[in-house]
Amino acid sequence: MNHAPEFESGHAERVEFVRHTIRVAMKDRSLCHAGHVTAEGVCRVLLELAVDHFAEAGKDELIAWELGSSKQLGQFIHQLADQGAIELAESDRPEDFDGWYDLQQAPETWKLQW
Repeated sequence: MNHAPEFESGHAERVEFVRHTIRVAMKDRSLCHAGHVTAEGVCRVLLELAVDHFAEAGKDELIAWELGSSKQLGQFIHQLADQGAIELAESDRPEDFDGWYDLQQAPETWKLQW
């Protein structure tokens, strides 16, 4: 039996986690301007929620979900938009997510800094 990707193991959780991340980021006035949140803001919230939700396993969970880098996150978000699961601004590009974080690299190499 063939299943649509949204029914693959872990896919529904990954979709909901990313959608939740965007909703949380949209509520943060420091990250959201005129109804739009930046790639940096989404990345920041994703990492914070991963720690809150998964504790020490957050890094491993994001890597398993193929969200171990901001580039992967951007590609996934644009796939969701192509499927109609989320809306993006016309100016949003996958490249906006490049370099913000990479869980396989030292945090000092990331553009995202705390």
